[in-house]
Amino acid sequence: MDPGALIGIGGAFIMIVIAIVIGGSPAAFINIPSIFIVVGGGMAATMGGFPLKEFIRGVASIKDAFLWKPPDAMETVEFLSEIATKVRREGILALESEIELYYERDPLLGDMIRMLVDGLELEEIKISAEGAIAQLEDKLGTNVAVWERLGDLFPAFGMIGTLIGLIQMLKNLNDPSALGPGMAVALITTLYGAILANAFAIPIATKLKKVKNTEILFKTIYLMAIEGIQKGVNPNILRQELSIMLGLEVTEEV
Repeated sequence: MDPGALIGIGGAFIMIVIAIVIGGSPAAFINIPSIFIVVGGGMAATMGGFPLKEFIRGVASIKDAFLWKPPDAMETVEFLSEIATKVRREGILALESEIELYYERDPLLGDMIRMLVDGLELEEIKISAEGAIAQLEDKLGTNVAVWERLGDLFPAFGMIGTLIGLIQMLKNLNDPSALGPGMAVALITTLYGAILANAFAIPIATKLKKVKNTEILFKTIYLMAIEGIQKGVNPNILRQELSIMLGLEVTEEV
């Protein structure tokens, strides 16, 4: 688990709550109609822009923002280098005995090694792997888009709530008892929209974008390693190439 998102988002909400409590009368910041307008309206409008399954999957991807742990770049390079060394010493068929290990690590890596062992041409392996990577990128990109859309729509519905509150006030200028509730809706919905967008939806979208970019990078690294293994690239050279791709310090084993 990467605690960054939890600490950041939790810290933002804690700071807001502290400011409200210090200012007194926290109950004044609770308004049910405003919650319906901002949360309900923002979620519903976002749902309208995506197929239902993709919207549900996108909202559920919030868990990735808190639970996803980035792969260990150095360990990945060493793991792939060991595969290249094994093939160089024992041949490609030596990988078949450990195929389950590769599938456990990553299904795409397992599929590519299976195709390699089965004797498929490199071009066929690349076409299959690139297709899988493109599908994953589209899926993860949709998750990001759902949260980016929520980040856009929460403030928009906050403004809608403000207009609703102002209209209610203007229609009831002769009734002083109606001015308070109207003003509350007018101001609090804008506040809710700003908080939900800037302290919640936008940070989630940013983290999910990081998840997407990292996952795609490591899938590409797997493909690059398989290509090097199939071509018989020296394991040391392959290690250096993979290290450069992952931004690691290049070292050479003798």
